[in-house]
Amino acid sequence: MAAGSGPLFMQVVAHEDDDILFMNPDLSNALADGTPSVTVFVTAGNITGDPCAGGCWDPAGDPLRTWNRQMGAVNAYSRMTGVGDNDPATDEIGHWTVEAWTVAGKQVERYMLKDRSVHLIFLNLHDAGLANVLNGGTDTTVVPKDSPLSGPSTYTAADVVEVLRQIMVTYQPTVLRAQDELPDTRYKDDHSDHISAAKFAGVAASQYGGSLIQVNYRDYNISDCPVNLDPATVGTKGVFVSEYASHDHSGNYETAWFSRMYYRWSRGTSWAGLNQDGRPQVFVVRAGSLYTYWRQGDGSWGGPARFADPGGRLAPGIAVGTNADGRMEVFARRLTDHHIVSVPQTTPNGVWRDGWADLGNPNAGLVNAGQVGVPAVVASQDGRLELFVKNGGGGLSAIRQTSPNGAWTTTWDDLHGTDIQDPVTAIRNGAGRIEVFASTRDGVVNWWQTAPNDAINGPGPIPNSRPASPPKAALDQDGRIELAYREAETGAMLVSYQTRPGGPWSQSPTNLGGHKGVGEPAMANLGGRVVLFERNGGGGVSTTAQTAPNAGYGAWQDLGGTVLDYPTAIVDGGGVLYVFAIGTDGRVYFRMGTTPTNLGGWQGMPL
Repeated sequence: MAAGSGPLFMQVVAHEDDDILFMNPDLSNALADGTPSVTVFVTAGNITGDPCAGGCWDPAGDPLRTWNRQMGAVNAYSRMTGVGDNDPATDEIGHWTVEAWTVAGKQVERYMLKDRSVHLIFLNLHDAGLANVLNGGTDTTVVPKDSPLSGPSTYTAADVVEVLRQIMVTYQPTVLRAQDELPDTRYKDDHSDHISAAKFAGVAASQYGGSLIQVNYRDYNISDCPVNLDPATVGTKGVFVSEYASHDHSGNYETAWFSRMYYRWSRGTSWAGLNQDGRPQVFVVRAGSLYTYWRQGDGSWGGPARFADPGGRLAPGIAVGTNADGRMEVFARRLTDHHIVSVPQTTPNGVWRDGWADLGNPNAGLVNAGQVGVPAVVASQDGRLELFVKNGGGGLSAIRQTSPNGAWTTTWDDLHGTDIQDPVTAIRNGAGRIEVFASTRDGVVNWWQTAPNDAINGPGPIPNSRPASPPKAALDQDGRIELAYREAETGAMLVSYQTRPGGPWSQSPTNLGGHKGVGEPAMANLGGRVVLFERNGGGGVSTTAQTAPNAGYGAWQDLGGTVLDYPTAIVDGGGVLYVFAIGTDGRVYFRMGTTPTNLGGWQGMPL
């Protein structure tokens, strides 16, 4: 495997089935595309695995159970890469080379798929013991049956981080996939190993630095969320699980996990903004730090430029607002202390302030402060920015500037609501009034101003909405809001719309279909027509647009590419539409055009 020569995914998971259950179909799509991949399993998974029928704790059985879980992973990866036969009862180990590999003074097992750039690395720490290591303990690893290891290794927390960092140095991944280091406490409890492995991965990524893109996945609690995978994808995912289960008959999983895949910290579709002179600019979190790229006057792209240290790792979800004087301002969520932070331009079209403002946390001092979401921002009619987040209780909270371009209120308003999912979205309607939207597990809800610059009211329901993603809003030419979101069970794109600007909503959403996939769309308005983009089921980008201003939508067009999570879209000051996405090599790519149906080819920016 040639490190540093192109796209490479690195997965860090606690157990040998976590990636198959919680990162698919992303994982299998990348493997099917031939993208190089290395997966690190931090624990031996020794509590389950054949011949154990449930959970077994006898140390004498650890080597065999650990080996069986490794063989389950080998079989699943063989199937996902198209190697070997289609019989789960047949082992595929003959397609792999196995060796002991010393990393940062510790011996690990490395399985390498012959003739393919796919590696599996097993650290073999004890199952259900990672939290103890994270909190200052030590652990001596399991040596599996028939292992090439010369003996066990002993780990501290610093050792785990350093081994992961050194693996990153060796493989030079462009994308890191990890688990959920801060599960949503409103729903099903997660495994302490999942949380600990995610924290180890996050610290290692921060120390590794560079241009690494990190994507985190929710785990056990996806069973509490709406089905967001289409039936065909669910069936394929089940096949991969059956390959793994050929060596782990404990049945220690829920079938609900087959039909869902959710990101923990969505990048969202709002990571682009416009300078006062109309030039677009995009913002990307890499290894917890914020970077930016901007269109220059000669048409070339500047960047990447790294922002000042935000005081801790940032979540990927970025919101971009424009102050009344034309200065952009970027808002983010800090993962280390759960505060919302912001940084503005010092002048319109200019450089950025060398320091972040701390806007606090709506649940500061409460036990649920860590559950605050990523920000959304919109300008009132008078130019004051208003900022919205999912609060720790699952409702909506807001702060606002006290005057255009001015300071922020210091107390967050509780706007009520319950069960809302991250992220929320906000827009000013054609009547000049702010409206905010969020998905719950049962529907889409909104909040609204009754007059421009007034207080926020709500929430109220969007009729007959059945979302499996957060919503995204855009304005029709006549000022009505078009609200797009995925449909539960099918993954189709639905659109609810106002019947007049600032008025009531259509009683049933319009089903636009689409090219499958998960997550919220990106939206923009070009020449009076709403244009919609989705990350499709094949991992690329698809688009549709209104056939005329205020009209219905035309056929979907597959724009190709292989991208991470979600695109963003914006129209510049000259009427050129841009769609941006992050590729598997970590680069920002874009397509551009003056009509929705002719956006040219993908062009890449430098890392």
